[in-house]
Amino acid sequence: MPAARKRLDFRAQTAYIFSHFKTKLGETNMSFALRFKLSAMMFLQFMLVAVFFVPLAVYLKSIQAEGVMIATIMATMAWGAILSPIVGMLADRLMNAEKVLFILNILVAAMLVVSATTQNHYVLFVCLLVAMCAYMPTWGLTSSIAITNSTPEAFPLIRVFGSIGWVCAAAFAIVAKWGFDTAIDGTAIPFYCGAGVAVIAAANALLLPKTAPAAKGQPMSIVDALGLKAFSMLKDKNTAVMMLCSCLWMVAFSIYWLFFSMYLDSALKVENITATMNVGQISEMAFIALLPVAIKLFGMKLTMALGIFAMVLRYAFCAYALDVDGLYWGAIAVHGIIFGFFFVTAQMYMAKKAPKELQAQAQGLFFCLAFGVAQIVGAYFTNWLIDINTATLTAESVKQTANAVAEVVTQASVIDWKSVFLTETAISGVLLVVFLLFFKNDVKEG
Repeated sequence: MPAARKRLDFRAQTAYIFSHFKTKLGETNMSFALRFKLSAMMFLQFMLVAVFFVPLAVYLKSIQAEGVMIATIMATMAWGAILSPIVGMLADRLMNAEKVLFILNILVAAMLVVSATTQNHYVLFVCLLVAMCAYMPTWGLTSSIAITNSTPEAFPLIRVFGSIGWVCAAAFAIVAKWGFDTAIDGTAIPFYCGAGVAVIAAANALLLPKTAPAAKGQPMSIVDALGLKAFSMLKDKNTAVMMLCSCLWMVAFSIYWLFFSMYLDSALKVENITATMNVGQISEMAFIALLPVAIKLFGMKLTMALGIFAMVLRYAFCAYALDVDGLYWGAIAVHGIIFGFFFVTAQMYMAKKAPKELQAQAQGLFFCLAFGVAQIVGAYFTNWLIDINTATLTAESVKQTANAVAEVVTQASVIDWKSVFLTETAISGVLLVVFLLFFKNDVKEG
């Protein structure tokens, strides 16, 4: 094909996609009041978790939590993700969705308040486990409420306010720093902030349209809720490879999701961690919006490969950010490519591969294995990786290596973050090779 023809096709395809978006934006056909309530629901629901979970690892270090305990507490979100389909199944059959959302948010608020008042690691774990088991089902619940009470064209515009809420969670840290000259990262204050947002989200739930149980009267089945029947899809080689790569991707991704705030705080001494990491969420919104264009131009397989390659770059950036000022911004900025191009596209692939009768279960299985089980494995693997790259400096070693006063420093732990991230770089590179060699896209991409 001549180069001019290729350029013409590229321009035509891109123009068509964006004109399609523009058209759809004007076809929402909803009252402003309803759109506002649903958008506020998404905004508050994602803000409440971002405000305390993003800096959680830093707080755990500040209360002398170590090793396995940090990994265990950080994995509470994954346990919530595994159990959320069961809670969702009960909600679909027992009561209106908006009432369930109210109850879950009140429970989250209560658990966060208790979390803020204790430094006992075991009590904190139990509180956050209950909080996450109550919170994670709200992701599916809010989507269900929005889809039921809106239009297909309006839903993306409503859902994007969840991402905006996540980004705006940084406002708490910014106001505390600029208005009161107080840094809240590493303190219990984010728990109180999250609890406050959860109460407001609960109040907003009472203003939402009545959304009747979608499956009232239907039999309850944990097998169906967890998507276990969808395991039959793994008989297909490409589906099995996709699921395996998605799980391995989450294991590698977990260090960013769970421990990156600790790296920024301890290694790079970055302030306003929540605001800093939210650059990644802005990137996520941008690249998810561009995802249809990427798939149109490159196809699903190459788009996902670009997502994995971006993760290789991220961890390489993190490894050398210790030597190059500001390089960590590049590691954060590529978040949108990593998450949007790989994870979201993987979900799309599973949706296309699943038979009609297994659509919901296929997504449940994907969420349970990748976001649940694989994230738990990733939490403990990352903790192990950090642990084997941590050296304990005694007073004598500090005196010998840095001419420090031995009487001042008794013991300190130093993490070799460069080795940690170089290992993650290698793992991500191997994943990229495995994906390119063994995955074959066998679905229609139109």
